[in-house]
Amino acid sequence: MNQGRGRENTFLSDDDFKYFLYCIEQASLRFNIEVHSYCLMTNHYHLLIKTPDANLGRAMKHINGLYTQYFNRTHNKDGALFRGRYKAVLVDADNYLLHVSRYIHRNPIETNTPLVDNLAKYTWSRYSAFIKNTATPKWLVRDFIFSLQGKKCKYAAYKQFVEYENNKEISAFYSAKKLLSVLGCADFIENIKDYIAKPDSERKFVSKNHSADEVIAYLAQYFNVEVDDIVMIKKGRKEKNLPRWFAIKLCQDLTGLNLQALAAVFNVGHYSAISKAVGRLNKLMLEDEKVKLQLEKLRDCLMSEVKI
Repeated sequence: MNQGRGRENTFLSDDDFKYFLYCIEQASLRFNIEVHSYCLMTNHYHLLIKTPDANLGRAMKHINGLYTQYFNRTHNKDGALFRGRYKAVLVDADNYLLHVSRYIHRNPIETNTPLVDNLAKYTWSRYSAFIKNTATPKWLVRDFIFSLQGKKCKYAAYKQFVEYENNKEISAFYSAKKLLSVLGCADFIENIKDYIAKPDSERKFVSKNHSADEVIAYLAQYFNVEVDDIVMIKKGRKEKNLPRWFAIKLCQDLTGLNLQALAAVFNVGHYSAISKAVGRLNKLMLEDEKVKLQLEKLRDCLMSEVKI
């Protein structure tokens, strides 16, 4: 997130908003970032981004720099547009990502003077795409957010979730005078504390990644099944394929591969199948605590083998 220098407006016209979205699109293509939610306000913006290549700094420098050049050229300005370096918060996806997405999408009505009376009418967040009211930009990834709900009627469920109210813990977190750099449960913070707030933190996050082959081989050995039973789709198979679901989830968490790359690994035609598998697993974990504990055990075992 970032805001204008001296709280000045960073978007003065519809063309400004459109150009900033163009900058995001270019960054997604050039730096392989996944944009999961966004909201552009008059004098600030929020982006919910996953960086499989741990290159957030480069991507944000590109977005802010490209837009500042455009803004100064268009409006006959010079100098810095934003107040400084962007502010980044590392989010515990399993426990907080869905709430952060809601917080971002509710920005237009959480101001002292709401910008709209209906969130779906706000043009510069594309919340409307999450409830299937408008088209979705190719670079916007919705399926992972939907998978965290673990519900069939994903559009209606997300609409109901967002339009209810913000989580009090999330609101308190973002309204604090000094914004913390990590939002997560105690175990999450403990696991990543050695890799944050250091100059080479991005490099360390890259080097700790497993390969998909390593994760799949480990799962195959653990469940005593063939690798093909995990990576190939079994036609007509209706029962739960936990080894495959666990492998997809752990590859998503530990390899740094984006959804399209994971679709190729697990031999599905479209990346949405990856999100659907994760959604089924998330739903099962809500129903069965043992499955959740088993996933956590597998993740811990794989993480303990990481060489940095």
